[in-house]
Amino acid sequence: MPTEQEKNPKQTLNSGGSLDITESSATTPTKKPKGGLLLGAIALLIGGTLFWRALSNNEQQAVETTNNVEQARLTVKTIDAAVEPIQAWSYGDGYVSAVVKKHLNFQAEGTIDYLKQVDGRDLREGDRVTKGELLARLDSRRSDADITVATSEQTKAKNEVANAVASLRQAEADLEKAQADLEKAKTDTSFAEADLKRYQELAAQGAVERREVTVKETEYKNAQAIQKANEAGVRFAQSKVAAAQTQVETAEAGVRSAEAKLSQSNVDSENIELIAPFDGMISRLNIREGEYWTPQLVNVAGDYQGIVERVPIIVINPDGFEVNVELPAFQGGKIKPGQRALVILDRDRAKATSGKITGQDLMRLASASGTVFSVSPSVSPGERSIRVTIRINEGAANLRDGEQISAWIATEEKENATVAPFNAFVSRDGRFNVFVVNEAQGIVEQRAINQGIEGLAKREIAQGVEPGEKLVTEGKNRLVNGAPVEIIP
Repeated sequence: MPTEQEKNPKQTLNSGGSLDITESSATTPTKKPKGGLLLGAIALLIGGTLFWRALSNNEQQAVETTNNVEQARLTVKTIDAAVEPIQAWSYGDGYVSAVVKKHLNFQAEGTIDYLKQVDGRDLREGDRVTKGELLARLDSRRSDADITVATSEQTKAKNEVANAVASLRQAEADLEKAQADLEKAKTDTSFAEADLKRYQELAAQGAVERREVTVKETEYKNAQAIQKANEAGVRFAQSKVAAAQTQVETAEAGVRSAEAKLSQSNVDSENIELIAPFDGMISRLNIREGEYWTPQLVNVAGDYQGIVERVPIIVINPDGFEVNVELPAFQGGKIKPGQRALVILDRDRAKATSGKITGQDLMRLASASGTVFSVSPSVSPGERSIRVTIRINEGAANLRDGEQISAWIATEEKENATVAPFNAFVSRDGRFNVFVVNEAQGIVEQRAINQGIEGLAKREIAQGVEPGEKLVTEGKNRLVNGAPVEIIP
């Protein structure tokens, strides 16, 4: 019976890596098969091939991984956060108007018989005029006649006053004499009465005769009569004074009436004349010598342009202009007197509103500048707008009265602000974010920023970015925090 070793031959690997099969010494020797060496060689070949393929695959995977990492870097364009001045702007359409302007209009009707001559020609628009100059006049014959009549009536009324005053003075003198006579009569009466009483007492004592008492009684009665006469004379003199005073008042009223008529005639005379109210320039001239004029030609109920085209003359001071602009009512709280304002002419309006310019570009584009002079507290019911007046302090020579413009008002300004263009921002989670490139690591950092002033093409970063940091402007929509990037020009 064979032993355990005889049943389990020992298997070992020889130095060549092939499998050797041996039997225990206790077993009975057997003959080695001829195919063993061939099987060992095949196994060695297969193992070596598998090891080489595994090594090659690992190297290839490492190369592919490296290539994939390089290909995963997103290409972006950047801009440096800069420190610049920035302004927030409100704008609206408006028109230019001379600060000092006067519409000259005839208040009477008639033929225009005079128009100022300048260097031998008729007055023109653009001509300079001096305060007090006669610019135009209607036919003055009727007005001159009215003034002559009124002046004559005034002179007559003044003479009547003088006569009435003289009569009053005489009446007052007569009253004074009558009052003096009355006082004398009163004194004589008192003396006669006292004298009569004394004689009556003497007669009662038998010292004088009764006849003498009778004489004193007569003298007393005569004194009383004279006193009554003088009292009547005083009353008559007083009535003469009152009548004279009434006559003076009537005459003075006549003077006032004559003066009022003369004044009206002078006003009527002024109504047919157009006088330069100040040193200035003819802005509008709508009349010619020989034309017939009537105030009805100017329809005050019409539109302003219609009035401008019909009013005889408009004089302006071209040295001072203001701009009247209508702004949306919701912007009213932002506008304050003293804020800086820019005036953009109609020809440059498209550039100003293109959305491609900065505040600095806008300043260079402006034809004039000034400051907010006044802000209306009321809202226009129809337009739902507020009226803002801007006084021009630079560039007035570039403006024309009545010109259509757009006005830009700097509602907020900062001289040194950290800014970036609008395309550097993305809105996420209800806040503005930017992607800042970490050049050392080749990745981007997503940062939420605090917004400051919003300009025309840039926005202030009040907090979250330092000046000089690179912000992604193109390719940001594909980015997330920590994404690897490559900056391209």
